[in-house]
Amino acid sequence: MSDYTDGFLMVAIAGIALLLLYRGFRIWLRKPFTLGSGVGFEFNEDIQKHPAVDLLESAGYKIVSDKLKVPLAFRVEEQVLHSRLYIDYVVKKHGEYYLVRRSRERRLVEWTGAGLRREILPYLLLYPDCAGVLYIDTEQGQIKEITLSTDSDDADEASHIKDIWRTR
Repeated sequence: MSDYTDGFLMVAIAGIALLLLYRGFRIWLRKPFTLGSGVGFEFNEDIQKHPAVDLLESAGYKIVSDKLKVPLAFRVEEQVLHSRLYIDYVVKKHGEYYLVRRSRERRLVEWTGAGLRREILPYLLLYPDCAGVLYIDTEQGQIKEITLSTDSDDADEASHIKDIWRTR
C-alpha cells in the first residue's frame, strides 16, 4: 500500500507542477509587448523652486528629478541627425513614475488626438514603463494625467486625459 500511495503522491505533485507551469506560460504569452527604448536617463536631484513643484507636491506627488535632457540620434542613410527631448520633472506617486511637461506660452498643446500624438506620444513610447505623462498648467492650477489607450476602451475613458488636480 505504501508504494501505491507514494506513486499517487508523486503523480499528483507532478500534475500540479505542470499545471502551474502551463498557466504561468499562458500568462506570460498574453502580456502586452512593450517597446523597451533602452534610452535611459540619470535623475537630476537638484530641484529648483517653481510653482509647478508646489502644485505637484500639493497633489501628493514626490519630485524625483528636475529638468532632464534626453539626447536622441537618428540615422538617415549615412547621415546622423541629433536632437533632444526635454522632460520637466519625473515624479512618483503610489509606486508609479510619471513624466511631467509644463505648459509653455510659446508652445501650447492642441487638445486633439493629433495634437497629443505630436506633443505627448514620444514620451509615452520612449519610456513605456512610466504610468503616464502629467501636463501642468500653472496659470490654471491644473494637472492633467495623460495615458495611452486603445480604441476599444469605453467612450468615457477614451480620452484618458483627466484633471487630477485643480486649485482654482
